[in-house]
Amino acid sequence: MIRIALDALGGDHAPDMVIDGAVRAVKANEGKFQVVLCGPKTEVEEGLKKLGYNGDAISVVDAPDFVAMDEHPTEVLRKKPNSGLVTCVGLQKKGLVQASVSAGNSGAMMASCLMLLGRSSENFARPPIGCAIPTGKNRAVLVDAGANVDEKASVLVDFAIAGSVFAECYLGYEKPKVALLNMGEEEKKGPAVIQEAYQLLKNSSLNFIGNVEGRDLIAGEVDVVVCSGYTGNVVLKMLEGFYELHQELFGTIDTPAGHRFAQMWDYRSTGGALLLGLNGTGIIAHGRSDAKAIEQAVIAAYQYAESKVAEKVGQKLAEYKQS
Repeated sequence: MIRIALDALGGDHAPDMVIDGAVRAVKANEGKFQVVLCGPKTEVEEGLKKLGYNGDAISVVDAPDFVAMDEHPTEVLRKKPNSGLVTCVGLQKKGLVQASVSAGNSGAMMASCLMLLGRSSENFARPPIGCAIPTGKNRAVLVDAGANVDEKASVLVDFAIAGSVFAECYLGYEKPKVALLNMGEEEKKGPAVIQEAYQLLKNSSLNFIGNVEGRDLIAGEVDVVVCSGYTGNVVLKMLEGFYELHQELFGTIDTPAGHRFAQMWDYRSTGGALLLGLNGTGIIAHGRSDAKAIEQAVIAAYQYAESKVAEKVGQKLAEYKQS
C-alpha cells in the first residue's frame, strides 16, 4: 500500500481545505493509498471529525510548527523540523511514506527534498519543477516552473534532460520534442545564457528542435519547454490567469471542446508539480489550492509513486549524463 504524506498546514486555505482534499482523495480512490496528514494533531483530528471521517485510510502525525510563505527555505529546514512540510519529507526519507505533498512554501519544500532525499544523480545540478501544462493540442512539460533563478547554460541543459525524461515516463511521449523558450526562433536571439544553452542542446542526444516563442508553446508545437524558473513561473501563472478570466467571462461552454478545455486548463485538475531529479517523490501544490486541487495533488502523488516516475527519471538522467 502506497502512503502519501500531506502537509496539513501548507497553503492559503490550510488546514480546512487540505483536510477536505485528503478525505476526498481517499474516498474517491478507496483501497489504493493511504494519506498521512502532518500538522497539529488535535486541530487536524478535529477537522476530520467535522467532516465525519473516521476511516483508516488517513492517519495523523503531530507536526505543530507553522511555516510562512516568506520564510527562508534553509531556515525552515534548520529551525522548524517539526513543521508539517519538513515532517512529510522526513517520513519519506525514513521509508515510511512513498511521496510528500505540500501547498506551502515551495522554496522550503524544494530545500527539504534536496537536503533530505538527495539528488538522483550526483552530476545533476539543481532539481527543477516539472509541470504538465495545457496547450492547444496535448499537455507539454514546462521546466523549470519556479524552483530556481539565474541558471547557467549547463543547468538549463540539465532541465532539458529532466523534462525530456519526465515527458517520456509520465506522458508517454516517444523522443519528446525539446525547445528553449525565447523571444524569437533564431539561433542568436535572446540573452547570452540562452544562446549558450542552445549550442549545448544542439550537440546533445536530446530531440532538440531549437527556440520557440510563447505562441508556439500555447499552440502545442513542442513537448518540453525549457526556461529559467523565473520565466517558467511567470508563464505558468499567466496560463492560470487566462483560464480564470475565460471562466469568469464565459463559464464552461457546453460542447465537447468546451468541456475538454475546462478540464485541461483548470490547474486544480493537475493538482501538483513534481520536483525532478530527486531520490524520491516531492510534489509542490499551488499555494491557492482548494479541496479539489489538494485531492488531485494527492492522486498525482500516488500516480507518480505507483509508476515509479522518480526512479525512472533518476535512472535515465544518470544514463544521459554518462553519455
